Amino acid sequence: MPIRLGNKADGDDFFDRVSERDDLWRILEANHVVLSGARRLGKTSLLQRLADEASGKGLLAVLVDVEGINNPASFFDAIDKALPDESIRAHLRAMADRVGDWLARLKKVEVKIPGGVGGGVELQPLPAPPWRNTAQAVQQRLSPTPVLLLIDEVSVFLKKLLDRDAAEAESLLAGLRTWRQQSGLACRFLFSGSIGLNALLARYRLTTYFNDCHDFRLGPFKRPAALAMLGEQAQRENWAASEDVLAHLCQRTGWLSPYYLNLLLNASCEAARDRGEETGSSERRLQFSDVDDAYDRLLATRSRFIHWRQRLERDLDEPQRSFTLAILAAVARADDGVTRRQLLARLTRLEADADQRADRLEQALLLLDEDGYLDINSERIRFLSFLLRDYWRRNHER
Repeated sequence: MPIRLGNKADGDDFFDRVSERDDLWRILEANHVVLSGARRLGKTSLLQRLADEASGKGLLAVLVDVEGINNPASFFDAIDKALPDESIRAHLRAMADRVGDWLARLKKVEVKIPGGVGGGVELQPLPAPPWRNTAQAVQQRLSPTPVLLLIDEVSVFLKKLLDRDAAEAESLLAGLRTWRQQSGLACRFLFSGSIGLNALLARYRLTTYFNDCHDFRLGPFKRPAALAMLGEQAQRENWAASEDVLAHLCQRTGWLSPYYLNLLLNASCEAARDRGEETGSSERRLQFSDVDDAYDRLLATRSRFIHWRQRLERDLDEPQRSFTLAILAAVARADDGVTRRQLLARLTRLEADADQRADRLEQALLLLDEDGYLDINSERIRFLSFLLRDYWRRNHER
């Protein structure tokens, strides 16, 4: 079975996340959730696994990808079509006992929670949008029903809507918030996306519209989980690998993202195969040199990483684009990272005003943290992925 790269991992290709799933099911009893975290951590794969587990919890779950949707009416239509009445009736009949257990465990959704997204700014009433009737019909049908709405790529959808019509986007967010805060709600929302929702909302000053949701931050694999996944994946490919070699692969990767771990493992298997062909060896055992060779090969393949820069060039306007790219160039030069003070000094040429420079730095760092470029949560700011750092150093250090 080939190592899956970049696509949603399901079935036997999904690894670990046991504690995260347990935490999410517990949180969903009382709250709606925003699943945040850097790109390439497997958020969509986790949503799919939750969808697979939902019936055992008494919930009918649907995973709705809204990336290709362009307006609120289509957003509600996609939710409506994903949950036809026949499916709901069949679920209620087949899972009656578990539905009863879920409803018994259900707690009233909290309006404000510690760790929620956003602050406590007073919301202002908005004019009724033309799609209100459609939204209300969907809301009335699903609110008393034990369903889990897993809304993926909500940040991509919202960015398109905000760029086209910010007022309409705000009306949608207000309507969804009102729905989530309805008394006695049996359904639950879980929102996620490949670009940072928190940074997007902060940029448009709309964080209040998600301050009723629990912000669940997904992190990288723990080392034991990473080693277990790599060992099983290597075995599936008929390659033997000692724990020392797999630990070396983890060390070269740095940030234990499932995607980057699998990317380097796949390249290591290819390097080992080529080494065997060159030397005439038939032994299928990964060596340290295979991992190092694979690392260099990946860096030479610009197509693996160029989209990281292209996204920033596409999504950011000047002067924030140049500011953000200058931050990445500065951080890429230092293996041990840089401090905020060092960054502020190096960015003086782009913004002379100290207060403006500090504001732009924090705005850029929030984006780069949420989208998986940098780790900003310690004194020294570093690239998360060593592969991405070394690619950036080689190609975009100017």
